[in-house]
Amino acid sequence: MNNHEIEDAIRKLRYQIKILGEAIDFRQKPIESLILEMDWDEGDISKVHDVFEKWDNALHKKVKLTSGAFENDFKALNIDYQTLKSVILAFYRNGQWMEVCKAYVDSFNGSPPLEYHRIMRGEMD
Repeated sequence: MNNHEIEDAIRKLRYQIKILGEAIDFRQKPIESLILEMDWDEGDISKVHDVFEKWDNALHKKVKLTSGAFENDFKALNIDYQTLKSVILAFYRNGQWMEVCKAYVDSFNGSPPLEYHRIMRGEMD
């Protein structure tokens, strides 16, 4: 294969993966959908898990989660506030790190963004 053929093959694969990603039901496979949406690899999702694990351990030690501190940990991974909403919802829907997700929503003192109201009410979907 020459460079042009390799580039065409990569372009084709990217398009096919994009189509597969769009076919994944976010409600049934929220983490897989998030990974494709964010264009993450194993290292990226591992770093996200590390942040959740850090806060899960802190909560078990009775450390209060504040939205600012939590968001700063994600900013260090180049995940902004709006993108964090997708991350929180995906993990909550997947039944992962639910205590951390709830603590983050609770950090808004009863006035979380609309996207988090289901978490606030304890609803899965």
